[in-house]
Amino acid sequence: MNPFSRVVLSSVVWLALSLFPLAGCDDNSPGAKPGSVGQVTLSIEDVPADVACLRISATGTSRQVVRDLDVTVGQSVSESFSGLPIGTVVFQAAAYSQICDKVTSSTVPSWISDETSVTVSLTHSTSVSLTLYRNGRAKVTVGFDPETDAGSADGG
Repeated sequence: MNPFSRVVLSSVVWLALSLFPLAGCDDNSPGAKPGSVGQVTLSIEDVPADVACLRISATGTSRQVVRDLDVTVGQSVSESFSGLPIGTVVFQAAAYSQICDKVTSSTVPSWISDETSVTVSLTHSTSVSLTLYRNGRAKVTVGFDPETDAGSADGG
C-alpha cells in the first residue's frame, strides 16, 4: 500500500450500522406498540490515533438513544446496540480524543459525521453508513453597521 493510501485509510473512520430484525416480532402486527425497539450492530474499521471514545446518537420521533463506546487505536470493533426507536431514526456519530468517562457536554469532538436518516423496523434489515470527518474550528466575529441600509431599494 502506498503512503498516500495509508494516510487516507487511517484518517477516515467508516461506520457500518446494520439493523437486524428481532426474531418473532412484527412491527405491523396488531400487538406492536409505537414504543417498539430495534437493534443495531456497529462495525468500525481501524480506529485513528486521536480517537478514544465514539458516541452514536439515534434519534426517533419519540426519543433519543445515545451510546458511548471506548475504543483503542488500530482496533476493529463490532458491537450490538438494542433499545433503538422504531420508525424514522436519524443516526449521527462523534469521536473524542478522551475516554468516554472524561467526555462532558462541553467537550468538542475531534471527528463528526453528517446526520443519516433511515427507517428502523422489526421486520426488515437496513444498513446505515456514517463517515466521520475531522472537526475544524473557527472563531467567527459578527459586527453590525447601523449607518448602512443594505436592504433599501435604491441601494443606499
